[in-house]
Amino acid sequence: MMSSSLLKRIISAAILAPLFIYVLVLGGVALQILLLVAFLISLYEWFFLSKKTDNFIPVMLLGVIYMGLAYGSFLALREEYSLNVLLIFIGMIWFSDIGAYFVGKFFGGAKLIPQISPNKTWSGFGGALFFPALFAVIWVYMLGFHYEFDHNNWYILLPIAAVLGVVIGAVGQAGDLLVSFIKRQAGVKDTGALIPGHGGLLDRIDSMLLGAPVYLILITLLSYVF
Repeated sequence: MMSSSLLKRIISAAILAPLFIYVLVLGGVALQILLLVAFLISLYEWFFLSKKTDNFIPVMLLGVIYMGLAYGSFLALREEYSLNVLLIFIGMIWFSDIGAYFVGKFFGGAKLIPQISPNKTWSGFGGALFFPALFAVIWVYMLGFHYEFDHNNWYILLPIAAVLGVVIGAVGQAGDLLVSFIKRQAGVKDTGALIPGHGGLLDRIDSMLLGAPVYLILITLLSYVF
């Protein structure tokens, strides 16, 4: 039977995800306001974590820089590239998290880094790489990638999409582990209680924070190539 925690996660995601996508589609001021609010909440939650560690000032400074780069990159992806480019990124992050969760639950096995995140397994990490790659390939095949890229043949675009999926999946898991490490240092389970079933905002977007600047760099490099 479905656990109450998983049910809460699904309900929260079913409510928040469409609203999030709607604001992404709108872009402009609506997205800027959303990102500003999310940035401030993220900084507050990071402050909550930092003050519980033994190195408040360097950890807090890291958070300010990290959040600034992450949210700035996310906004740049929406304003500098097509909406499709950002939607592919969101999809890869979501499918990475989903793949890691369900594959890890189903197969179990050896722990990835138990000292930081005791629930993560190597099988889950494999799911976190495979599913975003599969998603990216299917999406690009059906809906294209970006104006500058889509003149290329499928045998060029689809391998690129697969590689992007694997890279973003791996980077997203690294972002998750970074926040998990800080939570370990702070001695807390969640960064907050803002989202039922998920914890704080940072618990929900930890994969996206590191993924956004890396994805922006990769897309920018690809735009020079094509």
